[in-house]
Amino acid sequence: MSHHSFATIGRRALVAVVAAVSSMAVMPSAEAGTGQEISSISVVGTRFEVTTEDGRIVSQNDLVGAVLTLGDGQDQVPLRIDAVETDSRNPDGAIMLYSMSSRDAATGEWHNICEADIEGRRMGFPLAGTWTQDGRHLPSGTAFSITCTGGAQAKCVRFGYQPWERSADGTSLWDHHQACTRMIRADYCGDGVGHTRNGTPIVVYDRKGIQQDETAPDMSFEAAWGVGGALCVSHTRIRDVLTMEGLARICPDVRQLPQTPACESQAGALILNRSIDQSGRHTP
Repeated sequence: MSHHSFATIGRRALVAVVAAVSSMAVMPSAEAGTGQEISSISVVGTRFEVTTEDGRIVSQNDLVGAVLTLGDGQDQVPLRIDAVETDSRNPDGAIMLYSMSSRDAATGEWHNICEADIEGRRMGFPLAGTWTQDGRHLPSGTAFSITCTGGAQAKCVRFGYQPWERSADGTSLWDHHQACTRMIRADYCGDGVGHTRNGTPIVVYDRKGIQQDETAPDMSFEAAWGVGGALCVSHTRIRDVLTMEGLARICPDVRQLPQTPACESQAGALILNRSIDQSGRHTP
């Protein structure tokens, strides 16, 4: 299976979410289900696992209406869970989606923390670990981030690059997820700066068969990706955002290989993608 995805810049959405609720160690203080105090909150895959003081794990449906107080030891932010559903793309229940709101300190009003994705959905989920300003995903046993379905982190999880899982050959998918986030955002330099626009179509694939290549008549090979950004680039995604000449200036270590087979076969590539070549040169 392959996906026609839609690239997003990602950083703007990520910063907005991080500022509100993510990348914080959990300091639970909430009520859910029967109204009992919550003793712990952890993240398993994309699920909030909430345990009450008597040791009961709260069911996902009982989390609706719960207000989780998250904090980093200094700032505390209330996060209300307004709805819970299984991701329709993953009917096995591996991915849960939550509608979540934060409260405006000035007005007391609750607002959904996610902007609408390409399908109009305003949902997201927690993901273990934290994210640095340059786009690196760092493991953590105590901290998690919140990602919305319109953002790169959530898209890559939903594509099948689930960082807590392993592929059929036993390889951890952590690095594949990291490389995918670089690719979605066209973060060629691996410095956290994206070079795309919301709604830009791309085809995503890899060498493990999680996502398979899909021939698209209007698209050609763009780049091969690793955890630190692009390994090589055949053409940039949007010329008036970044040209190949501009890429050479800001990322001198990224190889430019207009000869598609040479780049597509790049050793060490974890994720590959196609996009529309706006230079007018089309190489299938």
